[in-house]
Amino acid sequence: MPRLTPEQRERAVGRLSAGDDPEAVAVAFNVHLSTVYRLQQRFVNTGSTADTQRSGRPRVTTQRQDRQILRHHLRNRFHTANETARNTVGNHKRPISGQTIRRRLAERDLQNWSAVSVDKGTAVPGCIKKCTLPKQAR
Repeated sequence: MPRLTPEQRERAVGRLSAGDDPEAVAVAFNVHLSTVYRLQQRFVNTGSTADTQRSGRPRVTTQRQDRQILRHHLRNRFHTANETARNTVGNHKRPISGQTIRRRLAERDLQNWSAVSVDKGTAVPGCIKKCTLPKQAR
């Protein structure tokens, strides 16, 4: 059975509010009867037919650690993400990956130094945006 779009949910709740039978609404939208009842109950409880927020995976760093990562990057612009990750400890003393560092910098529209091996192993910068410290972090 197909998933209801937001517009279909609104129309289904409208039909239920108008007095239509839940079985007729389920048949009209080609969904199970329990879907209609859950939709009606959600509308009564929250006043909305939108999906509820889900918790998702917990972050490995706190906001304070995110600021620390940003400060470390701005002070040591030529460190790679893996070097920064080795110097940062996450929640509950869990290690942080280089990808986490790259994600945190991308949230602030920054990119890390990427050491690329060119003739005889010299490092060259990747695409580095001009790094300026935000006013809150100064």
